[in-house]
This record gives sequence, structure tokens and C-alpha cells, in this order.
Amino acid sequence: MKKRFQTRYTVVLYTFSLTILLYIDRICISAAKEPITSALNLNDKQFGWVLSAFALGYALFQTPSGLLLDKKGPRTVITMIVSAWSLLTALTGLAWNFISLLVIRFLFGAGEAGAFPGISKSSISWFPVLGSSCLSFIC
Repeated sequence: MKKRFQTRYTVVLYTFSLTILLYIDRICISAAKEPITSALNLNDKQFGWVLSAFALGYALFQTPSGLLLDKKGPRTVITMIVSAWSLLTALTGLAWNFISLLVIRFLFGAGEAGAFPGISKSSISWFPVLGSSCLSFIC
């Protein structure tokens, strides 16, 4: 019983950390706008397309990510997401022009799409629904 309780807190810590990193990931490119646009000679319209490419990839891959989560489970899928996300973070720094940055950011959004559904699925798996049969958080 104590082990399960400790594991639940570990799940909370990891999912909270992942949520913070997801937020930081989304704002970092905006904070780095000036160096990116000057290095790649992008105008504001092109940079807007880069930001939109992330959102498009994210939106299009929500459902496939959810289906993958149902099939493989949150541990496997979140591991895949964090691995892809790490690779695409490095690739963002290696972009050499507008098109490469656009493609990388689209793939970044696609890869990150399953993060919040994965967090939700792991929360459902590890935390009981409190009801009449369960009187405490640790049941």
C-alpha cells in the first residue's frame, strides 16, 4: 500500500515536470524570435507560419496520439514523445532555412500532441475516483 502511494506521488512529480517543460518549450521559440529571424533571414510573416506549423501539427496529431495511448499505454507513449521532443529541439537549432524550420516545427507539434492526453491517461490510471467505496486518497 505504501509503495503504491509513493508511486502516485512520483507520477504527480513527473507529470508536473513534463507540464512545465511543455510550457517552456512553447514560449522559448517566441523568446528567441530575434536571433532566429536574423540568422535565417525570416520576416514576421514567415515566422508566423513557423509558429502556425507547430499548432497545425499539434492539432492534427491529437487523435492519432490518443489512439496510440490507448493501444500502447501512457508510459510507452510519453517516453516516445519526450524522445522525439528532445530530438526535435536539437533539430530546431540545426534548421538552415525557412522550409527546414517550418517542417521541424510541424513535426515538433505532431510529436508533442500526445503529451497532455498521456498525462491525463496516466492520472486516470494512478489516481482512484473518490466515491462512496473509497474514503481516503490512498485507497
